[in-house]
Amino acid sequence: MLMPFQIVPWYNIEEWYEVYNVLYGPNSSLATKQKGLDHLLIWKARCPTLPSAIESTLTLLEVHLQDENKCNQKCSDYIMRLAYSSSLMRFVNHMVDSETSKGLNFFRAAKNIGIPDWIIELRHDTAHSEKLPAIEQLRDACLISLEWLQKNYWDKHKQCIENFTIEKIQDGELENKIEAIINFCLSLSICSHARCKINKITDIKDITMRDSLVNDSKDLLGNCVDFSNLESVTLQTLIDAMNIKAKRLFNTEIVSQCVNKVLIYEDSPFLSLEVHHLFDYYNFEFTKSLSKQYVQCFERLLEFLHTNELLQDFVLELIKFTQDEKNCNRKRKLAARWVSTILQAWRRNQQFMERLKKTETKDVILKNKNKIKSLYFHWYPNEKENSLFLDLRKTVPKDMTNITFIQPIISAYNSNLTYFIKDLLHLVRPRLPGIVIEKICNLAKVVACPEKFPVTSSRIYTVDDLKSIDPISSSDSDTIDASKNNANEECKERFGIWQVASNNFDWSLCPLGQLPWQLPHTEPMET
Repeated sequence: MLMPFQIVPWYNIEEWYEVYNVLYGPNSSLATKQKGLDHLLIWKARCPTLPSAIESTLTLLEVHLQDENKCNQKCSDYIMRLAYSSSLMRFVNHMVDSETSKGLNFFRAAKNIGIPDWIIELRHDTAHSEKLPAIEQLRDACLISLEWLQKNYWDKHKQCIENFTIEKIQDGELENKIEAIINFCLSLSICSHARCKINKITDIKDITMRDSLVNDSKDLLGNCVDFSNLESVTLQTLIDAMNIKAKRLFNTEIVSQCVNKVLIYEDSPFLSLEVHHLFDYYNFEFTKSLSKQYVQCFERLLEFLHTNELLQDFVLELIKFTQDEKNCNRKRKLAARWVSTILQAWRRNQQFMERLKKTETKDVILKNKNKIKSLYFHWYPNEKENSLFLDLRKTVPKDMTNITFIQPIISAYNSNLTYFIKDLLHLVRPRLPGIVIEKICNLAKVVACPEKFPVTSSRIYTVDDLKSIDPISSSDSDTIDASKNNANEECKERFGIWQVASNNFDWSLCPLGQLPWQLPHTEPMET
């Protein structure tokens, strides 16, 4: 049997007793009840999903105090009747829910738990009649309902409620416990594979493997599960018990670090090339997405990380692993394919939640995981062949939809970025234009595979290249003289009767209107 621990909004039993005393104590008054209501609202803020009895106490008490204090004089009689009717209807629905689930009608269910028939009649009048009940009836029903809650919830819990305390765990011991949980989760995840056809512990044919799993369960879970009859112990029972254990243990900052170390950097099956080769034989070079058979080996593990808010840190660590060139190249590609698979699963969650907000589907459907999945396949029938589905009730981590947060991932050099960059960009909200996504993906291809985009010349010449050239030889000077003669002949042909002036003339000595060669030549005088 699983131990009945659950997360509650009160810090300890003293805080619970304080609320009980101000609501139902001998010195209770309108002032103390107002204080109790304020405390219930604090609990509601801490834990939006309160126990049904506390939720009903809050709604009934709030309407009762508002009516008694007359705090809103503008509030009409009709508005008060509507508020009373709504709170009473919620009270009845919450309280008889466990009985009606057995197939009983409202009256039979109410009789079993001691709610008067006339309150059920008021509930039906509120839900189906055109007129609301009288205000006096509603006030009496509210007070009787609060008394019923005191007797059937508050007084009963007062006798059995107690604190649950644990001793502080040292870091080394905590790491060992986290490692044990992750390895146990890996074992359950592989056993849950469809090929194994294991539902109960007794379905494991290998006696050694079965005994090993049972012993690990006893060491890890203690008395949370009864192993006296293995026929009644299913894999789902062990998974539920493991989740309860994890909630109590995963409350420190080093949890993500320990989980990533066990799954990525140690000899774990998750990035084992041998395991991948066994289930995905024809994808040796990771040119295709991971096969459905291979992904199913670790589906329960990824669901566990997703449930315990560890999946985002795990994905970020996988991305770091793909960037580090010291790691095995094929393992880096496998990690990149895993990142792509998880991002696509998140995209389906995002797609479902966005579609759900646009419809008038009742919130109650979010309580049933199988109904949610059926609804998703009804909306997106072509998605049935996808390999990984996470809990569709959980939203995508907000950081992964923020372009500023993922910018360092995109801008850092990573030869394996092309495997998952498109899936990463599709998560960004508000949506990026298609042309922007295409350009970023093309840039990632250039970075990852530069050999596919050759340049015309990669040589850059410098002054040192000029200095290394030999001095001009005599043959080179002959060539230059010949080129000068050719240039003179070309000038004659080009200018006809005109002569190109020599650079030896001093034009500054020429009078205006004369050329240098027209000046009279004076011969030296003999003395």
